[in-house]
Parts: sequence; C-alpha cells; structure tokens
Amino acid sequence: MAQLFEGIRVLEVARHVAGPFAGKLLADYGADVIKVEPPDGDPARHEGPHKDDVPDPETSALFLHLNTNKKSVTLDIESAEGRALLRRMADRVDIVIEDFPAGQMAAWGLGYDVLSAQHPDLVMASITPFGQSGPWRDYRGSELTLQALGGPLHLNGSAERHPIKSGGYVAHYHAGLAAAYGCILARLRVARGGKGDWIDQAVYEAQAGFRDRRTVYTTATSYTGMVAKRQPAGTRPAMGARPTADGYANIYAGGTKHFPAALDLIGRPDLKDHPELQTPMAVWSEDFAAEVEGSWMAWMIQRTKREAVAETQALGILGGAIFTTEDLVTDEHYRGRGVWDTIDHPATGPIEYPGRQVILSDTPRQPPRRAPLLGEHTAEVLATVYDSRASADEAEEEATHA
Repeated sequence: MAQLFEGIRVLEVARHVAGPFAGKLLADYGADVIKVEPPDGDPARHEGPHKDDVPDPETSALFLHLNTNKKSVTLDIESAEGRALLRRMADRVDIVIEDFPAGQMAAWGLGYDVLSAQHPDLVMASITPFGQSGPWRDYRGSELTLQALGGPLHLNGSAERHPIKSGGYVAHYHAGLAAAYGCILARLRVARGGKGDWIDQAVYEAQAGFRDRRTVYTTATSYTGMVAKRQPAGTRPAMGARPTADGYANIYAGGTKHFPAALDLIGRPDLKDHPELQTPMAVWSEDFAAEVEGSWMAWMIQRTKREAVAETQALGILGGAIFTTEDLVTDEHYRGRGVWDTIDHPATGPIEYPGRQVILSDTPRQPPRRAPLLGEHTAEVLATVYDSRASADEAEEEATHA
C-alpha cells in the first residue's frame, strides 16, 4: 500500500538536528529524501554516543536516528560546481529543506526566488535560529540560548538556583516538527492546484509558541501583566514530582476534586474535615501544607513509582512514573505497541531504534531503511540529474570533482 508521502521528492541540505528531523518525518512515511552532506559529512556524524564509544562517522546514534530512510550525496556546495549540481537537483524535487544562515542560499544564487522561477510549485523550508528578517537575523543560536530566549527555561528548576535547560535538543526537534508541518501544508495547497511557498522557520519562534508552560504563561502575561517565576519546592503539597521507593513519580493530587479520595488512600481521612481543605491551596497555612505534604511523602516513599501511579490513576488522578532510559526501553506498554524497530547497519550491526511517530489504520508503515553511509548514493542520484544519456560512470566522475 502506498505510503503517506510516496511520490514526494525532498532535497535536504540541512545539518545536525532541526532540518534532518524535518526530513526524517517525511522520509519515514514514504518521501524520497536525498540528503546532501559536505565531504566530511553532517556534523551529527561526529557527535556521540558512538558504538562502543569509538568515534566513527558511521556509528553516531544521533545521526543514525535522524537519517533513516534517506539517501546520502556528498557535495561541496561552497564550490561553483557543487552549487550548479545542487541547482539541478532542486529542479527535480518537490521540497527543499535547508538550514544555512539567513541570506546564505540567496548569496549562492540558490534562494527561493531563483529556485522557484521555473519551478513555481516548489516548497522550500529555511530553518535558522532567529528567522530571515529582524534585528537578530544574523545572530547565532545554540540549543541553550534558544531555550533561554524562546522557551520555558526561566521556569525550569528550583527558585533558589539558576534556571535549568531541558535535556537534549527540545528546541531543534520542535522546529523540525514545525518545518515538516509547514511543508506538508504547502504541498497540500500545491496538490489542490496552488503554487509553492517559502517557509521561514525560526527555532526561536517555534519555542516561543511551543504548546507547553511558555504559551500558558506568555498568554497570562499579555492579559494580566503577571510574570511567572520558579516556585520553591513544596509550594503545592501533594502535587508534582516526589521520591518513591525506586525513583520518582509525578502525580497531581493536591487541590484537585480527587484529593479527598487521595487522603483516604494515604490513610489521612481526618484531613478531609479540615477547614483549610475547602480553600485554595495558595492560601493554605504553612502548618496545614506541611502536614499534607508530610503524609503524602510518607505514602509515596513506601511504594515503587509504578505502584504509586497505578493506585492514584485508579482514582482518576493525573500522574506518571518518571522513567529512566532503561525503564523506557524495557517498558511493557511501550514495547507492546510496536514502537521499537530493529535496523541492521554495516557499521553497527542490528540495533533497536525508537520507531514510528503515529499508527495509521489503513497504511501499514514501510519497513525502515537504515541511515546511509556518507556519500553512499552520490553516483546513483547524480546519474538522474543528467539526461537519459548520462551514465553512472559520468556521474561518479562529476561527483569526484564536486
């Protein structure tokens, strides 16, 4: 059965996380994604962890995860010959994803106005830290700075210490997701007879509009002028992450309609008649808050994180265990839904990867293909760039000089 994006051709001229994740979301569901890498490869190839902790551009876990189902072409686009080849490749695709500094593609003669002049249904997504315009357009941005400027970093961590960055590449993954969504919407318009579009995707703006606490608090600020701050530990009794016998669980019981049942559960039904329980948690006295919190903590620490979650979920209380990586990898629920894929790779052997993003009722997902070796498909792809008389040997020779 045809995949969702089967027949869509994508040229990915992007590195590291955001652009490659956008390309992956399309490739994993059937798009033909050609990844253009510099001669020494996408920088993600050189970022660990590597198999057996031995640096190798073919075994980076980050690269292998982000580049399944793609083809790799090596091209020096800083050279005139490389840019000419890239232009010819762009003429034959439906979507271009790039992440060079604002204005760089235009300076190379590869801007959207040039690429779309004879190709009006082309969709191009340009991913930059701060966008193609504005006073910050030429600023550089790391994951840390982009979470700080656009995300919820100022609310993460203890009120008594400095803000805490969320782990990994949250900002860049979200920007990649937003860019892929924009590409799909633009291609939908093309399919309905419209023209293509140029998507200006700023990582900063994707973070500022992220559907998490940032959106809630920025809206509150615009309405009321209130600026949210990090709260001291224990500000909200029986609510949030607390230690258990084997780790931590994040359970939201305090102050909810289910809290009286939770007090029965933890052996403190006497607190249900306390007059302060009928008032907002924010105005509880320190003594009452401490008594609730102490009883809740004593109950939590006597149970494993899964037990605490199971018992409170049975009452309709929102919560979940805080999983370690090992917990997630071995979790029966996660495994039972077929999330993991085993993919063989010549440099790593068979390894399990976190797989699909969604389950579709009538479109079984194609078996995943491994991430490509550096330049593995250069000759194959460049042969298609030339007319039917061009041979793979000629393409190979051209690629050698590109």
